[in-house]
Amino acid sequence: MDNELSAEVNDGNTTVTEVPVLVVGIGPTGLTLAAELRLWGVDCLALGTSVTPETESRALGFTSSTQEIFAHRDMLAEFGELERVPAVHFAGIVIAGEHLSSPYLPVMRFPQYRTEEVLRTRAQRLGAKLLRGYTVSEIRETADGLETVAAGPDGTIVVRSRYVVGCDGAHSKVRAIASLDYPLTPPTVQMLLADVEHAGLPNNQFGKKTANGMVMSGPLDERIDRLIVCDFDAKPLERGVRVEERHLQDAYRNVTGDELPSGKVRWASYFNDASGMAPSFRKDRIFLAGDAAHTHLPAGGQGMNVSIQDAVNLGWKLAAEIQGWAPDGLLDTYDTERRYAAADLLADTRAQGQLFLRGAEVDPLREVLRGLTAVPGAAEILADEVSGMSLRYDFADGGPEPIGRLLPTRDLRVPGADGPPVGLLRGGKGVLLTTDGGRADSAALRGRADRVEVRTAATPEGVEVLVRPDGYVAWTSRSDQPLDAALRRWFGPER
Repeated sequence: MDNELSAEVNDGNTTVTEVPVLVVGIGPTGLTLAAELRLWGVDCLALGTSVTPETESRALGFTSSTQEIFAHRDMLAEFGELERVPAVHFAGIVIAGEHLSSPYLPVMRFPQYRTEEVLRTRAQRLGAKLLRGYTVSEIRETADGLETVAAGPDGTIVVRSRYVVGCDGAHSKVRAIASLDYPLTPPTVQMLLADVEHAGLPNNQFGKKTANGMVMSGPLDERIDRLIVCDFDAKPLERGVRVEERHLQDAYRNVTGDELPSGKVRWASYFNDASGMAPSFRKDRIFLAGDAAHTHLPAGGQGMNVSIQDAVNLGWKLAAEIQGWAPDGLLDTYDTERRYAAADLLADTRAQGQLFLRGAEVDPLREVLRGLTAVPGAAEILADEVSGMSLRYDFADGGPEPIGRLLPTRDLRVPGADGPPVGLLRGGKGVLLTTDGGRADSAALRGRADRVEVRTAATPEGVEVLVRPDGYVAWTSRSDQPLDAALRRWFGPER
C-alpha cells in the first residue's frame, strides 16, 4: 500500500501539502531518488500517473556499474537471485566478462516491473510517500520555493516544496513546464519489441545481424520470450499505432527468412534511434533525471541503469542543500556531471546503432572492431564503456586514478570479507577508506562525522581513498590536494 499523504485539506476538493522535495514519476528513477533522499532523512513525496504498478518488462537487467552502487548500498540481496551472464556486447560483438573492471557480471532476465517492486518497497520502507494516479498541470514559483498543481483520483493537490525533480519519462510534463524540451535527431530505423508467451524463440540475447535487419530474442522465464526485431525495409509505424502480431510476423520473416513461432503476444511496443538531451538538467529549483533528461537508442540495456545513477548522483546533493551543509556549487555539479554522463551514453548508443542497424556497408567496420576485441586492452575499454565503468567525471582535474571514477571494488577488501566489500555506503554517507583508521581522530573528519565515515580497508597499494555518497572517488592519498580541501569541496564546512 502506498504511504498516506499528510496534508492540510482546503475548501472544495483541493489538498495542500508541504514537503522539501517533490519527485514527479514513480518509475526506477523516481523511486531511487525517493529512497536516496530518505537515507538522509529528507522528506519527499513522489507522484505517479499510473493508478496501478506497471507490469511491462521493458528494461531487463543491470549493468556492472549499477550493481556496484547497489552493493555499496547493501541492496543486492533485496533483488533475490540474479541471473548473470559471462559477457557483454557492443553492437552485437560479444566481449567476455573477464575484461570488465568490475567483479559484477551483467544481470539479464530481470524485468523492469520487478525492479520497480524492489525499489518501491525500499523507498516506502525508508519512509517515502508515494501517490498514484496524479498528473501535474502547473508548477508555480513562490517567494521561497515552488507550488505544483496535480490532479488525481482524490481531487486536486497543491504541493509546496523547495525543489521539484522531473523523473516522469521521455514525455516529461515537468520538462515542458520548465522550458527544457529539446530536439531529437531524426529517427532512421525502428525496432519492434514484444514479450511472447510459449514461442520457443532462439536464445540470441546479444542479437544477430542479417542482410535485411537485426533480430534479438531469448527467454525471460520458462513461459515468456523477449523479441526485438529491426526490419531495414519496413516503413516505420506512425506514432500511436499499436504493434500487432502481423507487424512482428512480417518483420521477423523479412529479417530471418523464417516464420515467427506462434505464441500469444503479451506486450508489444516499438522504439527508434532518435536521440538528444536537455540543454540543462536544472532550471533554478527544477531538476530533470532519467528519461526526462535524455533520449537514446536502448542499445545494451543502459538506459534504466544510467537513469538510476542520475538519481543516486542527485539525492545526496539535494539533501546537503536542504540540511544546510552543502558547499558552494554542489547542486550545480549534478547538471555538469550527469550531462557529461548522458553525452557519453548518447555517443555510445549512436555508435552501436551505426554498427548494428545499418546494411552491409558497415560489415567491414564491424569485422575490424571484432578483431580489436581480441586485444585485451581494447576489449576492456569497450566492456567498461557499455557497463558504465569507464565514466570519469572531470572534477579529477588531472589527479591520479581513480579520482572521478566509480570506486573500483574488484581488488578492494575490508576486514572479515573474502571478496569485494558490500555495504560500504549503506547509510548514504561518504567514506574515507584507510589502511589503519588512523585519520579517524582528525578534526576535519570529526567535524563532518554526520557526513563522512572512516572505514578500514585493504586498498590496492595501500592508498587512502575518499568516496562520495554516490560511490565516486573524490580524493586519494596520491593526490597533490590535501584531504581537508577535498572534504571542504564535497562535504562542506565542519560543524
